Amino acid sequence: MLKERSFTFLAYGMFFPGLTAFCWTLYENRLVDFLIQLSGIHQPIRSAIFSLTALVFVYVAVETCALIAVKAGWASPSKFHKHAIHGHNKNRLSGFLRAAGEEIGWRCYLLPCLLDRFSVLPAFVISGVVWGLFHVPVMILLTHLLKPQKPIFTIFIQSLACLFAAFPHGWVAVKSGYSLWASTMMHWYWNVYNPTILGSIYTNSPGKYTGPQWLINGEGLCGCLVMFPVAVLVYLDLSYDII
Repeated sequence: MLKERSFTFLAYGMFFPGLTAFCWTLYENRLVDFLIQLSGIHQPIRSAIFSLTALVFVYVAVETCALIAVKAGWASPSKFHKHAIHGHNKNRLSGFLRAAGEEIGWRCYLLPCLLDRFSVLPAFVISGVVWGLFHVPVMILLTHLLKPQKPIFTIFIQSLACLFAAFPHGWVAVKSGYSLWASTMMHWYWNVYNPTILGSIYTNSPGKYTGPQWLINGEGLCGCLVMFPVAVLVYLDLSYDII
């Protein structure tokens, strides 16, 4: 039964969006063009710049979440914590490939398709909602297994955090010409640094700080508080071409 499977096994689902994108572009007879787009060879400097920007953003976002959580009294330093990095992300190559599996589907294929049909706000909201819903089955299985505080609200708030996080992920993707590098670097580093500092909302385990994961995590309420103004800035930038 899937409900008894480990998170590492469930994380193989991260390859599904990318594989779907490859199959669909093959069906559309534009797989070669899609691979060139993913490589970033057409905009290598922008890919490099926004990949670095992605890493800096993750560091600042997670540390801001930690600051809010501590100041609000929701989190405290964890005395006996183990790194809450998920098993499939401890190996850097494995973690990067899984992050790429999602980003190729969500940001490199789905987002530009949506932007061809809709304006910035609905395109990003749709991509964020789809991304959040994609996590719901895993969250249901893990909350059933681990029984954290407020399991239903944990699932809801994690999906909402994905919606807001889709804006910075999408922003670096747009700015780098939809190559896989920038958004994948952001996704991969988030999967490493967020659980290291704030713990894991998936496995309900502490990081450097401990507290209710639905509150303190970067994919919990703190993450929503940090990512919402970022989402607004992304919308303004892409709508009015500020940068």
